[in-house]
Amino acid sequence: MSGEDTSIESQLSQLEARIRDLKFDYDRYFTKDLKLEPVRKKEDVERLILRLSKITFIKASQKFTYDNIIARFIALKNSWEKKLRLLEIGTAKKTEVAQAASPGNNGVDPYQRVYDEYVRIVTSLNSSAKLSPYDAVKQTLESKRRELMTQYRCRDVEFKVEYEGKKLKFKAVPRY
Repeated sequence: MSGEDTSIESQLSQLEARIRDLKFDYDRYFTKDLKLEPVRKKEDVERLILRLSKITFIKASQKFTYDNIIARFIALKNSWEKKLRLLEIGTAKKTEVAQAASPGNNGVDPYQRVYDEYVRIVTSLNSSAKLSPYDAVKQTLESKRRELMTQYRCRDVEFKVEYEGKKLKFKAVPRY
């Protein structure tokens, strides 16, 4: 593999990671965990996309990967714009937008958001780090969720991923 191939692969990986990070931030924005819309991050992603669009891809697999990443980003962007319009015209209550933005209501596993954040943090600390498989993380969180719901008699448990004191932690927040 030539140096240019490696560079293109790393740029595509970087773009994918930035889109994943931006999606997480928009999810946080729509659920009111984040106060301001992540406009700067979105502009940075769009600039990176523009820069990559000017590259002549040597391998068909690289072009295919790029096209898939762009298609996913456009779908996410359209979804965000729709939710923002609903908020602006006031036809949706903020809680409805927050529910629409939550992973569980979009047919996506509710543990996917937590796993995506785990992957984002670990790869930002060390891009070659070994990640736990999704199924193992999901199984652990599901059992912990059941245990905590019984212990705290709450209706649900939300998980967050935090990096404190050189340690990665899954934090549980009971919802009553």
